[in-house]
Amino acid sequence: MKRAYLVEMTIFASYVRQLLLLGFLVSLFVCCGMQSIIAAPAILTCMCFMTGAMSAAGYDEQNNWGLFRLTMPLSRRDVVLARYGVIVTLGLVGLAAGLVGAGLVTALATFVDLPMGLSAVLAYRFEDVLATLFSSFFCIFMGSFVAGVVTPLYFRFGQSKATQYLPLIMVLVFFVLPVSLIGNSGLLDGGIVGTDALTSLLAFIETPAGVAASMGVLLAASALVLAVSAAVSLRLYERREL
Repeated sequence: MKRAYLVEMTIFASYVRQLLLLGFLVSLFVCCGMQSIIAAPAILTCMCFMTGAMSAAGYDEQNNWGLFRLTMPLSRRDVVLARYGVIVTLGLVGLAAGLVGAGLVTALATFVDLPMGLSAVLAYRFEDVLATLFSSFFCIFMGSFVAGVVTPLYFRFGQSKATQYLPLIMVLVFFVLPVSLIGNSGLLDGGIVGTDALTSLLAFIETPAGVAASMGVLLAASALVLAVSAAVSLRLYERREL
């Protein structure tokens, strides 16, 4: 697996720089519109997870790289596990770059008087740190979930064919399935229930202990999603005829 992982990372070394540059530009415009730096690490993290998975699949079909790779001393299991390793690496690189960038901007705004009143908006506030951490780890889960859904499809059908099914899959997974589960659970029969419990939960999440607990839960959920997805991808890719 290590050899396959190094091959993948060698290929995507230049792509990471382009992805981070694009992510920084998107984060810049979003943060200017929101007048807050909170969303920057979350945007970079989610972009790196999702676009990393999709771009890696697209590269497999360029110059028949997916076929040529199997002529190397790499098993299909190595290829699949290395791909997930690359996806996680890209996501964590995005998270680290976003947090470092947000930290530098916050430090600059705290100690330097920036024009147009930016110092008052971007200066250090503890609640902003908590919000940044929570949103970043929430986007780790969202990015992992999307990557976990699309990657098995790419391994089974290839990037070109899988793209035809993705809109339908996304609608089923992110809309039809949740609505069906909630509707059949009876939670909405008497209107919105559990409002007090939900309010208490949200109040707890806003505390440092709540943010720490949420980060742990989201990280564990992300690992579980990617592990299940990798197991599915292994079975699908081993059966695929190239």
